[in-house]
Amino acid sequence: MPDHNRRPSDPLTASLRPGAGRVWSGATSDALRRRVYLWAIVLGSGVLIVVWTMQLRRPAPDYYVLVGHPLLLLQCIWAAAWLLRGRALIVAERVVFVVNALAILVQMLMALIADQRQLLSLTSAAYWMLVALSILSFLIFSNKQALLFSAGFYGVSVALPWSALLARGSSLSTFSELARVQLTSGVVLVLLSILAWYRESFTVERGQRLSLEHLANTDPMTQVPNRRALYREIEHLLEGARTGGDGCLILLDIDHFKRINDTFGHNVGDEVLIWLASMIQDDLRETDAIGRWGGEEFLMTLPGLSAELGGQVAERLRLRLEQQAFGYGQQVTASFGVTCCTADDDLQSCTARADRALYAAKTAGRNRVAILPAAAAAFKDEEPARSAALLIVSEAKP
Repeated sequence: MPDHNRRPSDPLTASLRPGAGRVWSGATSDALRRRVYLWAIVLGSGVLIVVWTMQLRRPAPDYYVLVGHPLLLLQCIWAAAWLLRGRALIVAERVVFVVNALAILVQMLMALIADQRQLLSLTSAAYWMLVALSILSFLIFSNKQALLFSAGFYGVSVALPWSALLARGSSLSTFSELARVQLTSGVVLVLLSILAWYRESFTVERGQRLSLEHLANTDPMTQVPNRRALYREIEHLLEGARTGGDGCLILLDIDHFKRINDTFGHNVGDEVLIWLASMIQDDLRETDAIGRWGGEEFLMTLPGLSAELGGQVAERLRLRLEQQAFGYGQQVTASFGVTCCTADDDLQSCTARADRALYAAKTAGRNRVAILPAAAAAFKDEEPARSAALLIVSEAKP
């Protein structure tokens, strides 16, 4: 079993640490949105405080700002505390959405009774709040729902102030500034909708492409890379070898796999393949790779490890496999062939050498690890099991 007391810098131990080999998922969507919301709350709170302070110094301050901004600031403080405590994100989104939607409606209703000077101030602020709220709506609702909300709210926000002006008999031509603000915010909302549509289309297309790529490069049963994907991993090892780096291949074959299928059925045989692939994948580094080479054979690529270290990795995996019962009262063992990659290698030569090492391990009695150095390539016509000077076979019992 892996020795977890060794230093993380030890490449051999690092290659066997539990949990390694899993794909790093990065920050989740929720975590990223929480960070974005927290930064938006910080910026929004700053704007609220600055505008409220400026209104206090005016001889005739805006009543909405004096009362409404402190309430919106309390909402920001609550939302920040809610997010920092890790509470449900959807609750914070819905509360903030509803509160700000009500704030916009209040501003528009106040515009109906405000004088002409305050009407422009109230509606201008409301339009930019509407833009911000529309951005939030595209984050928490579907594109269709967000589009309906933005269009509906914008229509109401345009109709209310002009209705108030018409009711008072005001000349509409004197309010070109109001029309300019409305047109500007309308254009921003249209661009926002186009951007949201493009993002959704791009996400769907990218998801389909990644799904097809995953299917093309993944073994459908074990969900590890297939032979095609392993070719790329081997090429990476060869590129590293050409620049002086270490790297090795481990080819393993499940011992007496046909006997398992014949005794317990192919369904159990499939379970063995899935179990073994998962066990080994959990014991590898993130930089390592394991894939199904074919049938009951799996191949591992271990960049940065010499053949000797790769042999130790294989031996530890062999021991772990030997010591764990699969089920059905059945012990599952495997034979391992190890070789290193050199600057003179190509894909065919290094995989053929790993295959020769595996053959030697099986010929020696199975449930063994055999290491075939690159120098053994000069003896390609020699029986691998007889290359004692070039081949190291573990002392495992068959």
